Amino acid sequence: MRRYELVGRRDIRLDTDAPVPAPGPLEVLIRVHACTVCNRSDLAYYHYYGLREHCATGTFGHEIAGVVEVTGPGVTRVTPGQRVFVRTPLTTGYAEFALAREVAVGALPDTVPFEQGAILQLLPLAVHATRGVELGDRVAVVGQGPVGLLALRMAALRGASRITAFDLDDWRLARSARFGADAVHQVDGGPDGLQEPGAEFDVAIDAVGTPTTLNACVRLVRQNGLVVMLGTHHVDTHVTVDLVTWERKGLRVHSSAEPVDTARAWALGVAERLAHTRTAELRLPELLTHTYALEELPKAMELLSANRDLYPDGEQAPYDGPPARTLKVAIRP
Repeated sequence: MRRYELVGRRDIRLDTDAPVPAPGPLEVLIRVHACTVCNRSDLAYYHYYGLREHCATGTFGHEIAGVVEVTGPGVTRVTPGQRVFVRTPLTTGYAEFALAREVAVGALPDTVPFEQGAILQLLPLAVHATRGVELGDRVAVVGQGPVGLLALRMAALRGASRITAFDLDDWRLARSARFGADAVHQVDGGPDGLQEPGAEFDVAIDAVGTPTTLNACVRLVRQNGLVVMLGTHHVDTHVTVDLVTWERKGLRVHSSAEPVDTARAWALGVAERLAHTRTAELRLPELLTHTYALEELPKAMELLSANRDLYPDGEQAPYDGPPARTLKVAIRP
């Protein structure tokens, strides 16, 4: 089969004769129909391979939609021929086939095209990240990339009374309003811009993953408020925080990570139900902005790499924000 491999920093190579993986117990082999590029992890792995230890251990190409080809012993939730999306596979989705654990595979509605279905990999993440949002909460979402927009949708579905979106890019913020934001604020990336005068939030969600955005969320929330770490800190892996402020405010904090299989199964189950019953409300067509063939993966990586978030905080970067008019990019084998 054809498969792209990340072999070094900014070095991906197409293997046209790679072996098709065989599923073991509780594993599923997927015929890949689309794999979207993760705007955070895939790009960080690509740019920081060899510079950050974790960038050589994660799966490059993990947002997959396709059809079950073969199931391993013990698999009961999916069957061959079934349309599925995958939350964190065992092998890359930039290939004709990919391997995944059964617990990471969700049923894909027939009405959702594969290119949009691959984006559903983000939905369990947004579900788990917003688990602390309660009816009537005032919620700030910092960062309006694909996962930030889905977190906004989940906060709205959970009954938030007011949602405010922050981003560098006015084009993304225009989408935020359609996704359910009551207010939007374009910021310049500095700490002073990440605030809403007079506002006090119950929950602040960092959907970017930088020291600036995390500390902004601390400032945004009220006493005993909740700070959610949704964006992964791939670039600045060590973040300095003012613990006196955290103690004075008595803040609560949780991440979007699903640390055990029970959490993964719960989040995936909720995402499956939403994908089937609230499909239109997820606004998946608006999240997909580009589609490329597998052989064009280098072109897709080049497009998405024009992003300020790929550079450490405080370092001069050649870009002021995210790529223009770009959210999710799908790769089709």
